[in-house]
Amino acid sequence: MSGMQCKALVRCTYLIGIMHERVNERLLSMNNIQVDALHTISAKVRIYHRYVLWVILGGLFALDIFTTTISLHLGNFEKNPLMVPFVHNPVLHGFIKIIAYLFLFVAIEGAVLFIEEKRPESKPFWIRLNFQTLYWMIIFIMIFLIGAYLYVVINNIRTLS
Repeated sequence: MSGMQCKALVRCTYLIGIMHERVNERLLSMNNIQVDALHTISAKVRIYHRYVLWVILGGLFALDIFTTTISLHLGNFEKNPLMVPFVHNPVLHGFIKIIAYLFLFVAIEGAVLFIEEKRPESKPFWIRLNFQTLYWMIIFIMIFLIGAYLYVVINNIRTLS
């Protein structure tokens, strides 16, 4: 091999090395973009399903106020001993339910905000698992409340008919 061929071979090897580094950098940046996009989609889905649960829960609170008020006007009685002092005044009953709903909203969304501020994605697996468990417990509580209020509303509708 002549000196000229050795220089050409070294230059080609150098260029291949640079191209290899650039391809790796490009692949890493594309992976980061895909991971960020997936993370954003995941975050949007989380927000979306929580909002749907909030709307359903709010609707059930409103239906509970409405059906309880009608049921009481028809001569039935309140079965919840904690609400007995408030249900005879529909405005007070609605106010108490709105306060309860707002309390739930602040408490649950505060817990979700706590999880998001801690950025569990950058933590070790077991810490991420704890945050995910907390988040899904929040969702479970919301679904439980929806089930409980659905039961109350169905029970109120049954007494109306």
